[in-house]
Amino acid sequence: MTTDTADFAAPGARRRRGKNLSLLTASHAMDNAESSVTTVLFPLMRDALGLSATALGTIVAVGKIVGAVSGIPWVFLARRYPRTKVLAICAGFWGVWAMAAGLSNTFGQFVILYGIAAAGFAGAGPIALGMVGDIYDDNYRGRATGLFYAGVALTTGVAAPLFGRLSGFANGWRYGFFISGGLCVLVGVLILAFLDDPVREQHRGPAIDHRVRTIFDGLRELFAVQTFRYILAQRLLSGQNVIMSFGVVFLVQDRGFTTATASVIALPFAIGYVLGTLAGGRVLDTVHQAYPRGGRIAMLQASQLAFAGIAFLGTQLAWHSIGVYVAIFAVLGVLQGQVPVVNRPLIMAVVSPQLRPLAFAVSVSMADAIAYGSYALLTGVLGDAIGLQGALLVVTVLLTAVNGVASGLLYRPYARDSAAITARFLNHHPISEVTNHEQ
Repeated sequence: MTTDTADFAAPGARRRRGKNLSLLTASHAMDNAESSVTTVLFPLMRDALGLSATALGTIVAVGKIVGAVSGIPWVFLARRYPRTKVLAICAGFWGVWAMAAGLSNTFGQFVILYGIAAAGFAGAGPIALGMVGDIYDDNYRGRATGLFYAGVALTTGVAAPLFGRLSGFANGWRYGFFISGGLCVLVGVLILAFLDDPVREQHRGPAIDHRVRTIFDGLRELFAVQTFRYILAQRLLSGQNVIMSFGVVFLVQDRGFTTATASVIALPFAIGYVLGTLAGGRVLDTVHQAYPRGGRIAMLQASQLAFAGIAFLGTQLAWHSIGVYVAIFAVLGVLQGQVPVVNRPLIMAVVSPQLRPLAFAVSVSMADAIAYGSYALLTGVLGDAIGLQGALLVVTVLLTAVNGVASGLLYRPYARDSAAITARFLNHHPISEVTNHEQ
């Protein structure tokens, strides 16, 4: 264990880690819950507000792009003030804005309020992942990250069909936002009451000008790590996430299923995702220990290329039974679940602990959000122009296949950068030297 996590080795440490990991998982699950309400109940919003497929792409894009801008400020607030309080605000009490979005009477009002809600939720992921990295040693971060994302997926998977049942009410989409926003507030209360910060010392800047310099210094150090730059480029080429944003709408619009029937794919996808994260995390740790120089990269490539192949079967071939789609989306969930349990430990391995929250703000809240939002918007526009089947072929099949091949560029820099981080921490080199190892 690192010095940051030494106190977690005391008796009762496993129970304490489990409690903290559960609360951190719940904090990040709230962002996914909001997305679940939007994607599952969009057909009702479409009918109530007179929208098109482009509108769904716009909603997803606004949420993700706003989150890309707001993630970094939350991270630096968490450096100056207690992380538990900042996390309780952005992941919990910010849910009042989601409830407000449910009161919207026009599409413009909804987009504004949804964007404000997204601006808060964007801070949860980077802060929570930084704390996970503080709790667990490198050899166990795969399974820890797997548990983290498994909990997020399970929450989303259970919530989606439940929200789908609200489709029987004329204002069901409004009720969905009221419920999800209320759950966010409840999570905020639980975080304040029970979450322990694994790092006793909060990194607080004494003056505004020092904090500003810290932002630029941190970004400069992050971008000095070649592996981190490559991971950002790889994430910007990722169109996998839009499969669930448009999956239900695709089955309703292109395959003729009802909203209630089509929404059932969310649960098997989530179950598959949970299996992918849990099993993938344990396999990743084993592979990483056996092949530390490239095992993680090999798993990343394999999951992406397999995802592209299964996505082709699910979106380009017409199946008349919802059961076939249930099976296909379950497999897609397994493959998708392996991505974060590889990606997050990759970043943890090449970035110093003090910079991890910032690294996740840049890579998850910013790069992932920009990619997700841009490809969601592109899918919506292409969906109106050539149909969702053609749009999903371009974004989730072809782009993912290209990304899988291009990820091979990570092998050499990752082997060098991760070894440099390990060696210099073992030799007690100063943090400032760690990110200059390329020079």
